[in-house]
Amino acid sequence: MSNSWTTLRDVQKVQLEILLEFDRICRKHGLKYLLFAGTLLGAVRHKGFIPWDDDIDVCMLRGDYERFLTVCKDELDHV
Repeated sequence: MSNSWTTLRDVQKVQLEILLEFDRICRKHGLKYLLFAGTLLGAVRHKGFIPWDDDIDVCMLRGDYERFLTVCKDELDHV
């Protein structure tokens, strides 16, 4: 019988992949963003995720966010 439960650590691994892709796009296009809230705390205090955190928190200025929405259409087309 296979276990269909996903562990929090499995979720965090997928979230890290998403964050790395987000970072790649932002660096390529000169977009600035900040880690925020639990994601920032986890990066500094835990050198990764807070063990019980189940999301990624980033923030951007409106102009960078609007540009991200435009460029990610092409950048994520290959996914």
